[in-house]
Amino acid sequence: MVVGIFDFYDLSNFETTYKDDQGAVGSSAGLEAGMMIVFKLEEGGEELGKILYFSEESKENGLMKGGIKILRKATAHDMQKFEANKERGKDAVEVCTQLATKYKLDMQPFYGIYSLDGLRVNVIFTADDRVDFRELVKDLAKKLQKQIHLKQIGPRDKARIVDGYGRCGRRFCCKGFLLKLESINMEMVRVQGLEGKGSSKLSGACGKLLCCLKYEVDAYKELKKGLPPVGSKVKFKKPVLGSHDEGLVVSLDVLNKKIKVNVGGRDYVTIDAGEVAKVLSKPIETAPRERGAGDETPPESGTENEADAAA
Repeated sequence: MVVGIFDFYDLSNFETTYKDDQGAVGSSAGLEAGMMIVFKLEEGGEELGKILYFSEESKENGLMKGGIKILRKATAHDMQKFEANKERGKDAVEVCTQLATKYKLDMQPFYGIYSLDGLRVNVIFTADDRVDFRELVKDLAKKLQKQIHLKQIGPRDKARIVDGYGRCGRRFCCKGFLLKLESINMEMVRVQGLEGKGSSKLSGACGKLLCCLKYEVDAYKELKKGLPPVGSKVKFKKPVLGSHDEGLVVSLDVLNKKIKVNVGGRDYVTIDAGEVAKVLSKPIETAPRERGAGDETPPESGTENEADAAA
């Protein structure tokens, strides 16, 4: 059996196998989704996690980790240590910010947390470009007297950590239920005919394309199979607006299976796709334009730049 776990130290989801000798679901172990647990890493350290789900097989590629063992349900003492470690993490962020200023590094540390055993500290930051923080890590290890894990992430992962609500009124998808962040690109926008909405309506709080743009793409692609593409010249089964029996497709209403056609001059008509007898010609395909800076939201399932240092 596979169990999905959120790691509160690394702030990431992972999967691991759940062996019978650890206690099956519903047994005396009493483990269930939503429960806080303490698990042991392959290196020997202990961390706090939250069970996301149990499954007969892996739900996401690339999330499986070996050498993980669930030790116990988190106790009140474990939770107290966790909250204390988060508070201590704020001090680590402040020290890291001071050192970033000292070394004139363009980076913004915003979250820090100590491991459950208190021996390691993870400081997370964002930056526009890759940052050479080797000297900073050494200084930070000396000041905190801990093993330092410094990690650079992108804006989508930051939104997942900070949390919040989208314009739809619901919790961020990346925080609420998405196990893995996937690439979102402008092609998904074009398939759904949303190019005219403007970047402000297509972008989430992270400044990247909305995750939800991916949810209905496959449905739109399937529905568009029976529609002539924009720019096509079509012939009607029956004349429209008097004597017009053909026209140029200028837009599509994919969900309602309707097309808007220019039949000449300023005359336009909207008809059901079933009223088209045949497609006389299709638009000439051009080479895809070069992707702009805002055209794609790449996946951010892990770190972009990270390093460890010991005191």
